[in-house]
Amino acid sequence: MINEKTIREMLACATQAKKNAFVIRSGHKLGACVLTSDGELYSGCNTESIVMGLGLCAEQSAINHAVAHGKYQFRAVAVVDTQPTLPCGVCLQYLMQFFQIDQHDIAIIAASEDGGCEITSLRTLLPRGYQTRSNLERLQAYRK
Repeated sequence: MINEKTIREMLACATQAKKNAFVIRSGHKLGACVLTSDGELYSGCNTESIVMGLGLCAEQSAINHAVAHGKYQFRAVAVVDTQPTLPCGVCLQYLMQFFQIDQHDIAIIAASEDGGCEITSLRTLLPRGYQTRSNLERLQAYRK
């Protein structure tokens, strides 16, 4: 379980990232933060494109930020919106890929800017998400 201090730090990280969201189509800013297995925090924000379908969710942005720093094992993802908003199905499936590295469930923290917060987990939200069999050894090679 993630302690309150860490949750506060994650929410502050996600809130800061939210300010940088590039939302030229919707105007709907989101910020996210991932907690790695070694306690590091990496942020991300949603990025939209003029061309429909070329954007990136805040959660994927945060995950990719961590990956760019050589981090592949996650313990939690926090998302900040105007109201508690859970990750979309694509983001949950993206997280499932990283879950398979060490089979450690990932806490999902959905928070609003005014302090509302919901905590659940990847396995609760996506109990039967796709898991590879043929590439499992390759994924698990990223364990650190």
